[in-house]
Amino acid sequence: MLRWIPRALAAMCALGCLFSQPAVAAAPGRIVSINACTDQLLLALADRQQILAVTPFARDPNVSFFADRAEGLMTIRGDAEEVLKLKPDLVLVGSFTRSVTRAQLTARGIRIATFAPAQSVEDIRNQISEMASLLGQEERGRALIAELDAAFADLDRPSRPLRAIQLERRAFAAGADTLIDDIMKRLGIANAATELGIRYVGRTTLEAVLKAKPDLLILDSDDLGADDQGVALLGHPALERLVPRNRRIVIPENQIVCGSPAVALAAKTLRDAVERMKSGR
Repeated sequence: MLRWIPRALAAMCALGCLFSQPAVAAAPGRIVSINACTDQLLLALADRQQILAVTPFARDPNVSFFADRAEGLMTIRGDAEEVLKLKPDLVLVGSFTRSVTRAQLTARGIRIATFAPAQSVEDIRNQISEMASLLGQEERGRALIAELDAAFADLDRPSRPLRAIQLERRAFAAGADTLIDDIMKRLGIANAATELGIRYVGRTTLEAVLKAKPDLLILDSDDLGADDQGVALLGHPALERLVPRNRRIVIPENQIVCGSPAVALAAKTLRDAVERMKSGR
């Protein structure tokens, strides 16, 4: 009989260990996003019933690629008092969200997850993975990352080196450490804004752009109606002569303003436009 005692003890230990394991945390079901870019990740990955509220930007198609998915969802400004009334179990914030707001939420025991602005495709991959894990949507996250990787794997570089500037109204340009800069690098296109010493998004001048002599101009709209001097600059005759309309590429802001799977579409738009220009179409 004694020889059975170790086996019995082992079985009891195994059973005890089984019941002592911590329970797997349930996926959050009351999620609030108070940042325009965390809106995008949330809308890309979450089940609709998980989303409690997003920012008003989520419904604006000019900045939100998933604006259609945000229809009917509650929108909030994002101050701490407003968030606390909703009793969320997870709040998504950006690294530039007011520190006071984050501190107030943390002090009340609210779980927050902070996401910095994505500056590269690799950042987007990491943030999709992190968000998917937070939401209990790992499989969906892996699928999105696979789609993103496949989209960039299919993009060929131009046959000859090109230089481009992404230019916005009032002469703001996207320099180093921006999503569009990373996309250009992946396509073998030099970002002429970096030659002007611009990092992130900075203001330049018409004279500096003309001196840089870019082959391509990347805009967020082809509507150059001169509503003010900032927009009129993009239609300046000198800039028109340097970079005529057939060498201007429109990439909507909602594809690159935030790190989301939509960035693959921006890359394809840029690649296809380059190919059209090369073929004279």
